[in-house]
Amino acid sequence: MKPAAPSPWPLLLSRLQLAHSAVVARGELEAAGLDAEGLLRARIIERMDAARWCPPDCEQICIPNLDLESRSGDGLVGVACPNDPACWPGWQWVPRSALETYRCPAERIFAALRDVNGLAPLDVVLDPSIVPVGVLKRRGRKIPIVWMLEPEASFETLCSGLRHRLSGDGLIVLLSRPAGAILDVCRPGNIVILRVPEANDGDLRLWRALDAIDPSYRGTRIKDRRAIFDEVTMEFATIPGERHVVRINGQDCGGFRVSDTKFAWLLLLAGSRAAEADIDGGGWISKSQFLGDERDHDLEDVRKELAGHPVHGLSAAEMKALIKSAPESDGRIRLALVPHHIKFDSSLGSLSLVAGEGSQRARRGVRTPGGETRAANYRKARKTVELLLKKACKLGVPVRVETSG
Repeated sequence: MKPAAPSPWPLLLSRLQLAHSAVVARGELEAAGLDAEGLLRARIIERMDAARWCPPDCEQICIPNLDLESRSGDGLVGVACPNDPACWPGWQWVPRSALETYRCPAERIFAALRDVNGLAPLDVVLDPSIVPVGVLKRRGRKIPIVWMLEPEASFETLCSGLRHRLSGDGLIVLLSRPAGAILDVCRPGNIVILRVPEANDGDLRLWRALDAIDPSYRGTRIKDRRAIFDEVTMEFATIPGERHVVRINGQDCGGFRVSDTKFAWLLLLAGSRAAEADIDGGGWISKSQFLGDERDHDLEDVRKELAGHPVHGLSAAEMKALIKSAPESDGRIRLALVPHHIKFDSSLGSLSLVAGEGSQRARRGVRTPGGETRAANYRKARKTVELLLKKACKLGVPVRVETSG
């Protein structure tokens, strides 16, 4: 499996703990393996005048004295703290590229995170210290979301005023510096204050607010056929020719490793779910697409595989309930996850089947009735897997498998 490309969100969100419009140096981006030009094209960051550069280790956040000439032949610039006492003694010599700095305004960061978190735009003009993030449309509610650096004076009154001005069914206030604010608690008017998480994938974990507003949801979601497991992530990968990989909440789920059919079933479910942005209403697919038997033995086998390999934080019953049947009992099922919580590793492009259902004796040319039956069953199962993977591919899953012809 190839390592995932570095995410910009831990660095950029951490910078929002310093200021409304934080600053990052090119050298810092490069050290984190990030592409400054790509972030510029995405309009997440913007160039700054190098004269406003501030060294990351400056305790007093001051603009330094610069020596641009003495070691210019080495591509270095001298940096000295202008304060007395100085933050560091003498000159620091840094690459000239380190002085290339970028501003990362909160407005741009949260605009980029809106799609990552499945939010609708929040088109409103607010006080400059308050950034409209988006609207969360979940569990039958529409909840506006705003960001502030830290609680301001008369914070409670400010939140109440925003709640009434923005209407909706509540208000989520994200803080980078909570400074003693009471978090993850539902206040009057369904107002919830959350700290901005420094999640690697940019997920703001807004389900925390939904759970605070409706604490009973977690207790009913196993039986509720429309429920979504908001906090659950699922990643698919493969080690070609060795085993398949399913990670749930970052943990390797022991099932599906050597069963091509069960892995393909779950992959098709995930592809259908990931292809539809409607979190609460989308992702349903007819059971007939899975080429299983009429009594749903295959579906139950996949559910049992999940239940038999629970991960930390999820019970066996919750694992089994990750696959829901439609409330209308019309033959549709779905993976009850948030679409952007499903990831497909690039290794799936080299997927090869790993199960050994074929008869070893039949492969060596020794014909027996039992061996012939097992070989026929293997060929049938392989054909089924190939068809399932083709369906997943059409849904956007980056999977490829050699066909048996």
